[in-house]
Amino acid sequence: MLKYVTGSRRKARLRSIPLLAVPLSLVLTGFLTPSVQALDSDDVGVYGSVTVSRSAQTAAKAMKKGSWAEAQGEYKKLIGMSPNQEDFYFGLYEASHKMQQWNECAGALSQLFDLKPAYKDQMALEYGECMFHMNRYEEAEPYLKKALANIAQPSIVESKLRRLMDKSIIDYTPQVGKILEYKEPEKFVRPERAEKMDVSQVAEDTSEKSLTFLNAFMKSESVVVAEYKGYDKSNLISFYNPPKANFRIVEYLKGPPLNKALPIRYEFTRKLSGDEKPKDWKFADDLMPQKDSKWIIFIPNCVPTDGMFDTFHGSYGRQEYNESNIDELSKIIEQHKGQTK
Repeated sequence: MLKYVTGSRRKARLRSIPLLAVPLSLVLTGFLTPSVQALDSDDVGVYGSVTVSRSAQTAAKAMKKGSWAEAQGEYKKLIGMSPNQEDFYFGLYEASHKMQQWNECAGALSQLFDLKPAYKDQMALEYGECMFHMNRYEEAEPYLKKALANIAQPSIVESKLRRLMDKSIIDYTPQVGKILEYKEPEKFVRPERAEKMDVSQVAEDTSEKSLTFLNAFMKSESVVVAEYKGYDKSNLISFYNPPKANFRIVEYLKGPPLNKALPIRYEFTRKLSGDEKPKDWKFADDLMPQKDSKWIIFIPNCVPTDGMFDTFHGSYGRQEYNESNIDELSKIIEQHKGQTK
């Protein structure tokens, strides 16, 4: 049994992962130091754009009051407007982490690592935690081992969040002549997670009843029809380390117009609590679809992880393109018009 000092974010986060056989104990600390710089119509702000700076302030204020879903939406917009600004990936990660939306967390970190590769080593715990909660244990293991080996090293997340909040929160203060009256920054403590939460907002249902077209449609940011073109061959393919399957989109049914070249993590499991690796399972070419066959693909998160998109409940998120499935999906789309964005 490993022992840790109470109050350390890094150690507490490691205790929250059952893989390491230690109890759950996650204590979050304060991180806000508000700015006192005014932003008028002629000031582009610290992010070089009035629109971006104001959206960053909206996101930061949502974080301050614990409105994680609102903050998450704002940071997604900000990343679209300023994809090279690393601050916003930390904001998206934090908001998603508070809601335990591990796909979103992993997507934010993956994009951040693409932007700043050095962070991948510095955030082994955060990335390993995401992989673990997404049931990708083989991918999680090396990161969590690295985090354990560097357990005394403080997490960079808190300092990055403190900087993000400091740059984003703007105080509009009264002005007398040319003298600004500064307000004393109020102490802010990040609110702890409430004891009771809407489970549907924090974790996927891992029972058989979750496997429906309606759930797949409503919980996916994107739904497309795509043709299978092949997969990237590797000696490392296993039941829990699936290959990258290359699809090409031929029709968009829901969500943003993704690039037509669609790399999918071709899971062999439905990621249910009772799913286990079949006895004597071995990868072979015949486990993959026929080339140019059509599939309906449900994508919960339009941000790829490690260059691949995940599908709703793994293998369930790939459904054959046939008359029966299209009829069922068309009925759902018709019943939920206006909710498909």
